[in-house]
Amino acid sequence: MKGKFMKTGKVIEMLRKTQGLTQAQLAADITTRKAIIEAEHKDRVLPYNTMIKIIERLGVSLRDFEDYRHDHQLPADQALVYQFEHLSDTSQMSELQTLLVDAQQLLSSSNLKYIHQLIPILVALIHIDSYSREQLTTLVMPVWNEVTATKNWSKTDFFLINNMLYIFDPLTAQQKGKRVLERIDQYSPRYPLLKNAIVANLAYMGIKNPGTISKDQIRQYLNESIHLTEQNHRYDLRLLSIIRLAVLNHNIDQARQACDVLDAMGAKPVADIAKQDFPELVLK
Repeated sequence: MKGKFMKTGKVIEMLRKTQGLTQAQLAADITTRKAIIEAEHKDRVLPYNTMIKIIERLGVSLRDFEDYRHDHQLPADQALVYQFEHLSDTSQMSELQTLLVDAQQLLSSSNLKYIHQLIPILVALIHIDSYSREQLTTLVMPVWNEVTATKNWSKTDFFLINNMLYIFDPLTAQQKGKRVLERIDQYSPRYPLLKNAIVANLAYMGIKNPGTISKDQIRQYLNESIHLTEQNHRYDLRLLSIIRLAVLNHNIDQARQACDVLDAMGAKPVADIAKQDFPELVLK
């Protein structure tokens, strides 16, 4: 994964995670946590003297930092986390198995906490149809407790949380998901699309597991997903939630029309997900 140029804020974020530092720990006695957040996510330019101290705390030289910016290659452990975050579908068994092998090989050499957390999640996702629910829960519960004990969640934390919800039994997943959403609004409002992923997945699990939550709650989740995705110009994900809402309301024709729109706008993979989730959308 080479690139000709990486923004300064993204280099700070990558090196911070590699060192296992929180934003507050990186900022301590140098600047504010808010300044680090804005540097990482809003391209805020930090004063020169502040940057020098930040770079020193990140454990690299100024020259190395510039090398990362201009000819960057992710470290193997950070690259693995990146690949996990960009899986379009965690039912992709061959990709999951490759990630698991790579994570196990990195386990002894990496200090990145996410490598250690990813392994039990990957094992659970790979064996989700063959292990008992008790075995799956035992695998991921220590990671769940560790991640959710953190006050401010990173983007990677969101990915871990969202995937672990699939592993719990449906009723437990809904109960935990509701508490996660309360935490998101309070502590982590800057990731609307990741919030959407959780809202949309809770709705999907509710559709597939009747009785775990009410239909009114499912509709509320889907309408929130439609709102979040429209605000953030993700019209493919908006249509996916419209399809799920139409299926919930037994309006199969509307759902099929939305699938056709996805195909027409070049979002066939999203349309395929909808058809896989709801086989009744496929015309015989």
